[in-house]
Amino acid sequence: MTSLLAAGAGSSALGPMSATTISVILIVTLIYGIKGKGRKKLALGPAQAVGFFAELAFLRAGSWPHDLGTAVQDIPRQVAANPDLGGIGMTGVVIILLVLSAFAPLVPFTGALWGMLTAAAMSAAQGSIWRAVISVATAALSLVGA
Repeated sequence: MTSLLAAGAGSSALGPMSATTISVILIVTLIYGIKGKGRKKLALGPAQAVGFFAELAFLRAGSWPHDLGTAVQDIPRQVAANPDLGGIGMTGVVIILLVLSAFAPLVPFTGALWGMLTAAAMSAAQGSIWRAVISVATAALSLVGA
């Protein structure tokens, strides 16, 4: 118990869980919810939501999930800073991802990726309204211990 708490785990109604634990739970949910052969499958909207929260959990976790989260976050950062695109900035990337999420023909797999990229871009957009969205979303993660 001490080592779990020392690893940055909070406590919640579900008991102590680290952000790494929540990351693994969300990865398993994505894998089995999208590619699994079970009776339940994730639809597009829920897949985007799970991807969004998975990325936020990755960024809060330690070890390999954090590395995965920062690797995903580097994608929108590179797009935002690309001089060939005219330096559209992180806010532009977030709005583009939201428009694509709303109008592009997506399947649950790409929806989960879009959700991850959107969370990564919003959390990288310093000093903007997107940080408020991330604060609310991470408050939800805090309820389960991450």
